[in-house]
Amino acid sequence: MPTGGTDVKVYTVGPGYAHAEARKSPVVDGVVMRNPDGKEVRYPVLLTPMEKQMARDVCNAFRQMVCGFDLLRCDGRSYVCDVNGWSFVKNSYKYYDDAACIMRKIFLDAKAPHLSSTIPPTLPWKSKAPDQSTEGLTRQGSGIIGTFGQSEELRCVVVVIRHGDRTPKQKVKLKVTEEKLLNLMLKYNGGKPRAETKLKSAVQLQDLLDATRQLVPPTRSGQESDSDAEDLEHIEKLRQVKAVLEEGGHFSGIYRKVQLKPLKWIKVPEHNGEGEEDRPIEALMILKYGGVLTHAGRKQAEELGRFFRNNIYPGGRNRSASPS
Repeated sequence: MPTGGTDVKVYTVGPGYAHAEARKSPVVDGVVMRNPDGKEVRYPVLLTPMEKQMARDVCNAFRQMVCGFDLLRCDGRSYVCDVNGWSFVKNSYKYYDDAACIMRKIFLDAKAPHLSSTIPPTLPWKSKAPDQSTEGLTRQGSGIIGTFGQSEELRCVVVVIRHGDRTPKQKVKLKVTEEKLLNLMLKYNGGKPRAETKLKSAVQLQDLLDATRQLVPPTRSGQESDSDAEDLEHIEKLRQVKAVLEEGGHFSGIYRKVQLKPLKWIKVPEHNGEGEEDRPIEALMILKYGGVLTHAGRKQAEELGRFFRNNIYPGGRNRSASPS
């Protein structure tokens, strides 16, 4: 499908709001364009009226207010090619301010509709007018004392915080015909020859690693030079899969996952000999990895935690203090 080499990423916050960005598709040459900070280069784009309606439809169909999905533009038409679900824009202060206002209203509409109509059209800290919501109130510890004598204490904070710097997310794709890998796919998709499977758990990934180790020789031999270029590329990709799975010595976190999608089938006799059934003979393996918090990212998280603790509720340490 000719798309001009670009993908459009759309992020909804409710059916009435959508933010869109475009990027150079890595499918073109396998290269992701990044800025000097290592961030993927993206450009803001305007959605057409039809695309805005598509955003509303996706949001409503999946019943998910905050929802990201991918669009492909081709010959004057747009197509939804992937729905990612819970997803936020990476680098846009305006988007986060807009999202905060919309989500705040959604929460209030659901839990305190009598307050929803009184919220300002902009965020409190963006308004130049003084905030009147705490008039006549004084802070005591982590609570607030009103002129009416009732003490109110902060019980919950709902916040969306983006993670710190991470290593780039990467992907390896290869077509596999090895019986060990096809059997592994059938093992974890319930034996359904046309169903894809996702391997995420430590047990599943360990099974895949064991199978890959049996398929890839531990060292490169001179005999590989006699193979054609396609076979060599396949072996190198299997080596890469093996290396990624072996990284760290154990499986933990959410930084590695594998998809196996059947591509071709043949008819084989059923086990009871009474008919035929499908048997996959080729599958697409997609390994996704990366996105691990860097040392800088860990430092950012710690600094944000301290800032949050000291500025959001600085009186929290003095809960037992008497009123001044």
